[in-house]
Amino acid sequence: MKDNNYKIYKQNLSKEDFFSKWDSEQYHSLSENLKERIYNKYIIKSKILNRDSFKCQNMECKTPDSPLTIHHIKHRRNNGEDKERNLITICRVCHKSFNRTKKPLVFSNEDNIPAHVRGHTFRLSVPEKKIDWKKITIEMKQLRKKLKYEGVVFKIKDMNLLIILMKFLSKPYYEFEGYDDDI
Repeated sequence: MKDNNYKIYKQNLSKEDFFSKWDSEQYHSLSENLKERIYNKYIIKSKILNRDSFKCQNMECKTPDSPLTIHHIKHRRNNGEDKERNLITICRVCHKSFNRTKKPLVFSNEDNIPAHVRGHTFRLSVPEKKIDWKKITIEMKQLRKKLKYEGVVFKIKDMNLLIILMKFLSKPYYEFEGYDDDI
């Protein structure tokens, strides 16, 4: 099954052979510039898949039969290019897990892997959540009203203590150090 999915990439077809499999009407509706871009993407994908032996290059891959995808080492949004040096084959499951910051990508020291990637581990950092002080202020006012309604009165005179309390109340319980949800 997997071999049939990547049959077209096992060899570098000429531009004419590549587009000969396309619907004639569809092919003629494309501009020359777009045809060139499509063909160049095919060539680079073919080179990468062949270089990586049509296998996920993540050493920690647990789903080798998952469909393959090409991963940009330096992301496009950070000006990463579609060049052999910046591309590597990984399976779709590893790619999704990496992009959702769940699992790192770990590459071996093998010669087929680009030199700047060999033996490296890549992780996406989880962006720090910004505190919505406006929302917290509203919630604190509601809490004070509720406590006042229930007959509880408290006054906080130290502003630093108030900020610590507001941060505490804005943080989910599972983010506290020492929290273990297996208990």
